Amino acid sequence: MNSDQQVISVESVHMEYSTPGGIKKVLSDISFDLPKGSFASIVGPSGVGKTTLLRLLTGLMTPTSGAIKFRGSIVTTPPKGLSVVLQDYTRSLMPWLTVEKNIALPLRKSGMSKKQIAEAIEVVLEEVGLSGNQKNYPWQLSGGMQQRVAIARAIVMKPELLIMDEPFASVDAQTRFDLEDLVLKVRDDFKITTVMVTHDIDEAVYLSDFVIVLYGTPAKVKEIIKVDLPFPRNQIATRGSKKFSDLRTKIYGQVRGLQ
Repeated sequence: MNSDQQVISVESVHMEYSTPGGIKKVLSDISFDLPKGSFASIVGPSGVGKTTLLRLLTGLMTPTSGAIKFRGSIVTTPPKGLSVVLQDYTRSLMPWLTVEKNIALPLRKSGMSKKQIAEAIEVVLEEVGLSGNQKNYPWQLSGGMQQRVAIARAIVMKPELLIMDEPFASVDAQTRFDLEDLVLKVRDDFKITTVMVTHDIDEAVYLSDFVIVLYGTPAKVKEIIKVDLPFPRNQIATRGSKKFSDLRTKIYGQVRGLQ
């Protein structure tokens, strides 16, 4: 694929820290491209460096060497066109603001009129299945509904890149499945390029076009696995297929160091 079709390019990224005990090497020679409109999941053992890589992708940290490029420009600070959904919605949402005011936060300096902002909020609330909840406060909603608000806020600016850090880890299993299907719907409707960090291998396979497996100390890309599962996907047929099972088994083996 041509370089101008890549939303994110990670080029030979190394990351290390100075500690009282010496230099700690976290990431080594990480390289991959994130094509426009694709969905990638990053998986690996606990402590392997997934969160560090996510911070590098968002521009909150800069690599020791190598480069991360967003639309061809090197990322040194959080770039315009990026939105983030965090794991803990109780910290990402402002409890003293209504749903509509939470969603409006990234629109404050957009130059949009009050009418345009209200219309944009209405569109994303309908997208995430929360129409009519504009005047509610986050604490009046369930955990799953609060995370839907966080997703609505992330997509209201129609970002080119959405980064999610274990976005469903704080909700129950049924709500998690519902939110996974919501993410597939948002991806289909808005065509947003997405990268997600997750510990849940089943979730990674279900949502992704490809899965990036990190392993080792310092972490390297063990393999980038293409998820060749048909769309539309659903929680029963997709998860029950042999191809899904084979992919899950392969990735699990790599994360555990068995392959």
